[in-house]
This record gives sequence, structure tokens and C-alpha cells, in this order.
Amino acid sequence: MKKKMFTKILSIAMAASLLCGCGSGSGNTESSGSNRDSSNVAEVETPAGAENDGKSATGKTSLADQNFDTNYTPKKDSYKIYCTYKNIHSWYDAIEAGVKAACEDLEAKGVTVDYEWYGPAQPDAVDQVNSIETAVGQGYDLIAVDVNQPETTAQAINDAVGAGVKVATFASADIEDCDRSFFVGNTDNYGDGCKLAEEVCEKMGGEGQIAILSGTMGAASHEARLKGFEDTIANYPDIEIVDEQRDNDSVEKAISITESWLQAYPDLGGILCNNMSNPVGACQAVSDAGKSGQIIIGGMDHDLRTLKYLQDGTLYVAQVQNCYDMGYKLIWYAVETIDGETVEEATDVGSTSVYKEDADKYISMLYGEDTNSEDAVSASDTE
Repeated sequence: MKKKMFTKILSIAMAASLLCGCGSGSGNTESSGSNRDSSNVAEVETPAGAENDGKSATGKTSLADQNFDTNYTPKKDSYKIYCTYKNIHSWYDAIEAGVKAACEDLEAKGVTVDYEWYGPAQPDAVDQVNSIETAVGQGYDLIAVDVNQPETTAQAINDAVGAGVKVATFASADIEDCDRSFFVGNTDNYGDGCKLAEEVCEKMGGEGQIAILSGTMGAASHEARLKGFEDTIANYPDIEIVDEQRDNDSVEKAISITESWLQAYPDLGGILCNNMSNPVGACQAVSDAGKSGQIIIGGMDHDLRTLKYLQDGTLYVAQVQNCYDMGYKLIWYAVETIDGETVEEATDVGSTSVYKEDADKYISMLYGEDTNSEDAVSASDTE
């Protein structure tokens, strides 16, 4: 694991390392977004001009709360926070961007936040429990958990609180019936699933065949979106769900599943994707088959490849979450909670539906002003 220390002494070195894009993590830990799970990215083709798609999302969207109150004065000079999340994936880079920004803002107040950012290579509920149990004995002021499977993680959270360590939940899934102090993240994954399904079903004209890529079994956010898909499709009696398969957050598996659907269901009209990896795989398979725009695809979040597919029309709609505030508000609320203050019990940071006409804007906001122009040059070189 790699610790990120935000201190005045290290600020210049950290800035230099970030500019160089280097990370030195080992084992299962994400290292400033530079160590990715190779099973999710290797051998995957990308849309024309997307050669920079390995970049981490370091910006924030217009959903970020511009009026968030940061006038709180911490009671201590330093804080130690342990963050454990579902698995190493670029989705978490955008959350950590918010974490880093909050730490830097607190540093400006003379406060040091030492945080650990840990996730396994693959989703593993038992590993998450083990990581929480290990962190309890390491002197952390607070443990922040992006819940993998609620039924597995809840007891570990309660045990940590019972041992005297404060616990918060963040990102895409909460456990309301446990002893955690607060949650900050997306409180309506079901609603996101409903929105995506409705948009895709309407674009299909309310009829035809649809298939579902359903993520990781037991992951609370995935299951909630899946339920939203199914409940919404039930309102369209002329749309048939021909298949639903688990891709386990693997782009390669999503590609393979989609390729098999294209063979088995030549009249397939739509695909719904409930995590950040599977729209990339679905879009690549559909694009490779020469069916971009013919099969209506809806999927989650802001992977640069996803936004590129949105840009070229292969993806119809992306439901993008406000990841930046998940991290930024987590750190501020954690500091207040450690100090004994009461914060909002559940904070919804929101999400929004993004279409082709806004793809450029979201690429620029999340990946930088130069991303589109850089990719345009790369595209011209390959044509």
C-alpha cells in the first residue's frame, strides 16, 4: 500500500510526482491512478483519437458543489484516515481527485491529513472485511468504506466502531442499518438505473430486444441499478429482455458477452450497462461489428473511452456521477466527525444524464482542456 502524505514539506515533491504521472504503489493498492488492473484495460481497442484514454479523471464536473462550506476550523493539526474501496479502477481516480483537493485545502489551514487509499485488484468482499479489521489496529482516526457487499461489510463496520474507531461510508453504496457515522455519495443508484433504462427504451421506440450487462453480483450499487433497469423495462411490454449476464467489472468480459449477443440476437436493439467498465466493452464490440448507432446503448459514468464512444455516437447516453464531491466532502466530513462534530447523516452528491452534444464538455471538465485537441491530432495521425 502507498500512503499519501499531504504536508508542507512534501507538497513540492508530490506536485512533481503528479506532473510526471508516476506512482510507486505495490500489491493491490491503487497508486495515484497509475497502477490499473490489467485485466480491465489490456488488449482493449479504443475509439479513434482515444490514445490518451489511460489518463485519470482529475477534474470535476458542473455537479460539484460550488457553495460547500469549508469555513470549519479543525481542532487538531493532523488526522489519519483509512479509505478502502471496492477494487482498483479508474472510476476511483475521480473520487481521489476530490480527496486530494480537500487535503490540499486543509493543508492551507495548517492541517495535515495522512490518508491510505486501498483497493484489491478484483472486487472481494472478504478482502474488504480483512482490510477494515487490519486498519482498526493501526491507529487511524476514521475508516472510510466504499461498501462492496452490505451483508458482509456491515458487521466489520460495527466491530470497528465497537473498538473505538469511527467509520464512514462513501461513493456508490451505503449501509444505513449499521453504526457508521455518515455517508457521502450517490444515494439513488436505483434512480440512475431507471433513468438509463427509460432513455434507452424510449430511443428504441418502446419495442424490440434488449440485453443487460449487470456488473458484479452482490455489489450494492450494481444490484440497485439492475433493479431500476428491470422495473423500468417492465413498463414497456413490447421490449423483451433477451439476456442478462455478469461482466464482473471486466471490459474484456463485457466485450465477449456483447459479441456473443450480436451473434445470437441479430435484431438486438439495445444494451444497458450498470457499471463504468461494461459500457466500454459493449461499445467496442458494437463498434467493431459496424453497428454503432444501430444498437442503443446506455451506461454508467465517465471513463474517457466511454465519453469518446458517446462523442462518436456508439453510446447513446451516459449517467455520470459526481465523483469529485464524493472524495472532497468525505475528507471534510471525516475531519469534523473525528473532532466530535455532527455532520449530515447522508449526503447525496448527484448524477446527470450526458448525451453526445455534451461529450466534449465533459471530456474537457474531467480530463483537461487539451484532451480533445490532443486526441484530434492522434486521430489524424492514424487515419
